[in-house]
Amino acid sequence: MLKPRAPRWRRGFVVVLSVLMLAGGGALLVAQPGEDPPHAAPPPPRPIAWAAVEVAVAAPVRAFAGVVEARQRAPLSFEVAGRIATLTVDIGDRFALGDVLASLDARNYALALEERMSEREEAEAMRIEAAAAYDRQRRLHSDGWVSRAAYDQALAALRTTESRVARAEARLAIAAEDHADTVLTAPYDGRVARRLAEPSQQVGAGAPVLEVHGASGGLEVVVAVPETVVDRLVLGTHHRVTLPAYGGVTFDGVLSEIGAEATDRNAFPATLSLVDAPAVLRAGMTAEVALTLAPDPDHPAGPLLSIPVGAFMAGPDQGYAAFVFDPETATVRRRAIAIADIGGDRVLVRDGLDAGEIVATAGLSFLVDGEPATLLGDGPARYNR
Repeated sequence: MLKPRAPRWRRGFVVVLSVLMLAGGGALLVAQPGEDPPHAAPPPPRPIAWAAVEVAVAAPVRAFAGVVEARQRAPLSFEVAGRIATLTVDIGDRFALGDVLASLDARNYALALEERMSEREEAEAMRIEAAAAYDRQRRLHSDGWVSRAAYDQALAALRTTESRVARAEARLAIAAEDHADTVLTAPYDGRVARRLAEPSQQVGAGAPVLEVHGASGGLEVVVAVPETVVDRLVLGTHHRVTLPAYGGVTFDGVLSEIGAEATDRNAFPATLSLVDAPAVLRAGMTAEVALTLAPDPDHPAGPLLSIPVGAFMAGPDQGYAAFVFDPETATVRRRAIAIADIGGDRVLVRDGLDAGEIVATAGLSFLVDGEPATLLGDGPARYNR
């Protein structure tokens, strides 16, 4: 007796179910009526690079590149124009106070000096003659032989010649000074740093001819300090100066000058006098200056905290944020922070973190607030003890 065949829809369901069981390795989860659908397994915690928040043990320090310069330095020039006749020194030459370094062709100035001397002698001769005439008129007037007008005229002539003598003497002094200015002498003991002119060259008054450095004034370092920190420098404070050219040897520098006007890129020149500078130090060398800044007057809060420079990111409203690891929930939480300063590879945090907390130090842009995380090279259990 033939059995009744199953309906066509049931036969198709059995075939599809068999294929799915074979494709899934024989396991198939099917939700029964009244049961919740199955859920996918949660993603594994994200491993993060991390660092502990530290208390900043010192005042904020900013490093700047500087240049070593002689404390006594000056461009030397003639105070009169002319053609250079001699230039007796070259770059690197040493000289002593009063040594002749250069001279101009002084023939025209010598002639002018002689002319002024002649004018002075002529004016003096006229003064002597006028003085004799006045003396005669004075005696005659006292005896009643000449009028008052004749006496006054003789007195006026004498005063005129005296004025001419004074003018001639002033012009003579100027000519003598111009003649003397054709010789350029050393203002102190030192060394030639640059030679800016050559013999037979025509130079104007005040045009630099030589640049010299003093031998006894010592050395100093000049750095350009940005406008954001210049108000946090204090004159007389000590700072560390490093010479990269000599294996990073360090010595002390005292902040002696702060420029009142910004130069390039809104930076202010600051000068540090070197204390016990090594003998190998020369003007023109590069130096690295670690400037210790005074506390920010706008935020005179307590001690600052320190985190690596990679542990913060830009936040909303031009602020900053960090991801803090929560050992209780093994997640990272995004937190707004206030930054006091950024220098080198460390960031000083004013608010938003506590000492000892764990912050992520890499890949911050890929982290999500509340995301499960684990610490690279360690585990949360270490911080649950």
